[in-house]
Parts: sequence; structure tokens; C-alpha cells
Amino acid sequence: MTLSLESTQTAKTLTGLRLQIGDPVRVEIRSPRAKFTARLVGYMENGGIMISAPSSTSGVPTMINEGNMANLRLISGNRICHFTSKILKQYDQPFAYWLLAYPQKIELKRIRGHSRVPVSLSCSIDDYDEMSEREGLPASALCVDISQSGLCLQLPYSLGEVGEHYYLTTRLRIGDIDQVLLVPVELRNIHSSSFESGSLFNHGFKFFELDEDTRLIIAAFVYQQFLVETGHLDQTGQEL
Repeated sequence: MTLSLESTQTAKTLTGLRLQIGDPVRVEIRSPRAKFTARLVGYMENGGIMISAPSSTSGVPTMINEGNMANLRLISGNRICHFTSKILKQYDQPFAYWLLAYPQKIELKRIRGHSRVPVSLSCSIDDYDEMSEREGLPASALCVDISQSGLCLQLPYSLGEVGEHYYLTTRLRIGDIDQVLLVPVELRNIHSSSFESGSLFNHGFKFFELDEDTRLIIAAFVYQQFLVETGHLDQTGQEL
């Protein structure tokens, strides 16, 4: 496992973090003890923060005593943001959401951009050109590691030539949220390994032309797997 974090920094405001409405937010309530993944609904600088309330199927009480403290964690680009905030008010109209106090201090940790984490993800790889009928595509592959910039796929044969473009499809689970990932990738290198049962070819791919939402999803998943590898989360991405 090669993912690592740089030293902790602090920020005074959320504005400079370029947070996006709908970003996943990991929430931990101190009393009664509860953990769930919410969505960022909005915030006002030095005013307050709004997040979605826990769903009825999350196992978290839908009503938490106002005044309780909550720990919040989210991803902003390649930074992990963490802060503590007081639950000010809970609303159920026009939809269920919580209003929290604006944090006094925001801790930031930067994820080093090219760090990789081991995974075992079933993927499908297809031609970048939809009109092409290249033999052997689409193909099933196993993703064995992933970073914010690319991933490694294992196949029993060499897929193609370095520099070729493909589309990769896989499913990522971040907390209790399922995300289908469809991204363009460029083949950068191929290495083969021999075993008694045959050969495996490791294909190194680089992501390209990713939109901001896709970058956020990949960053959140990479960070989650880092926490799994370091023992902070279980294998399903839930806190221990």
C-alpha cells in the first residue's frame, strides 16, 4: 500500500476548498453514537452548513438531539477535510436536512497525487471508438490497484499497444453509496508475469479528460481504500 498523507494543515474558511453541492460527507455523531454518509446541501461562509439527514434505512436515528456535536469528513480535490460542528436544527421540509454551526477550525490533509492503493475490482474494458469492432473487446479485467491518476488491470493476455485509448467501466462503493464509473483511459505500459498456471499481463492505464464529479468520486474511493488499508474502516468501507 503506497498511499500516504502529508502533514496536517488548517483553514479558516470553506470557500477556498471549492466544495461542490452533493459532495459525500462522512458524519459521526458522538451521542448517541452514530455514523452515516450524508450529502453536502449548502453552506454560508461564517454562517452555517447544511447536510442531508440520515435516511430511514441507514440505521441512524432520524432525529438527533439539537446541540449535539458531529465530526464531519469530506474530500476536496486531493485534500481530506475534517472539522467538528454543532447540530443547530433539524428540518423535514421541503426535504430532510440538518443545519450545523460553521466550524471554528478546519483540518486539511493532502493525499499525494500518484499514490496507489490495492483493490480487487471487476472491470470491463472497451474500445474508445464506438464504431470500432476490435476483436476481443469488450473484455473483462481485474483492477489490482488504483490512484487518482490511473489504475492497473490484469488480463491473461496483452490487450493492445501503448498509447491506445479505451473506455473502462467498473462499480465503486463509497460508504453506502454505489457509483458506476465510466472513464476514458490511455494504456501507458504492459508487464507480464509467469506462473505455473500461465501468464498474467499487468496493464498500466492513465485517466484522461475526467470531469470534476468523476475526479471527486475517484478521490473519495482512493481515500476510503487508504482507510481500509490502515485499519480505520472495515472491508466494506464502514467505520470500525
